[in-house]
Amino acid sequence: MRMREKLKYFIVFLILFFPISISHAWDCKTHAYIAKKAGIRIPEAACMPDIIRDENYDLLAPFHYHDASPDTVVTPEYIDKFGIKEAFLLVDGKNFRISVPHPAGVLYWKIVQIYEKMKSLDRTKPDNVLAYEYYLVSIAHYIGDLSQPLHNFPYGDSPASDGKMYEKEGYFNREYHIKFDEAFSHYLNTSADIHIKIDNAIKQIKLSSKEDLKKEISEIANSAIKIANKCYNENRLPNEEELIKQISWSISLLRAVIISTN
Repeated sequence: MRMREKLKYFIVFLILFFPISISHAWDCKTHAYIAKKAGIRIPEAACMPDIIRDENYDLLAPFHYHDASPDTVVTPEYIDKFGIKEAFLLVDGKNFRISVPHPAGVLYWKIVQIYEKMKSLDRTKPDNVLAYEYYLVSIAHYIGDLSQPLHNFPYGDSPASDGKMYEKEGYFNREYHIKFDEAFSHYLNTSADIHIKIDNAIKQIKLSSKEDLKKEISEIANSAIKIANKCYNENRLPNEEELIKQISWSISLLRAVIISTN
């Protein structure tokens, strides 16, 4: 059996036999929609990072969000401030080196990290073909997370990126998060022309370097923060226009990543 066929069956197995958490992400239907529109062969595989996250939640969950303060303006320089640090954990007399993400979340940094790994792979080596597929569905998921407004906003009573607590905004995020996650799926089920609207909103993005990627991440994040603030102030879910803008932007960026790394 060829490697790509093995990968396909492995991914289908994971999706069918392991539960997919619906918290702290677009729902699986939305992640798969973004991946499919971007041209990924097995779009449901973009749901896998949520399954993996739940194996070690405290360390892996921060890859999926960045709790920006409500007045944050994301820039390439800002992205570099929120990454991971190496730490050592002593267990039963043995030291383990672990990667500890910034507590505010490292979503932006994670997208850049995976992109660099994809760019560096020598895909003439068979094992790297499989590695590329893994990184592709991973970055598809995180680029999807990037466009979800509440993935860029204070959550609960956790300190935001500036170290301050935003009680009211955090409460709004905690109460509305799953409803935001499922909001686009609602329009997929009820809007007859949603696919046409998405196609018309897709942008042409060109990536030549990780600096280009950081600029695109910054724009999507700032749009998400703006929508999150507006929804918070008006106590509502994102509307169809806002969702189309964000979802199509994730599709556009994912397409650009695929082109740039091939």
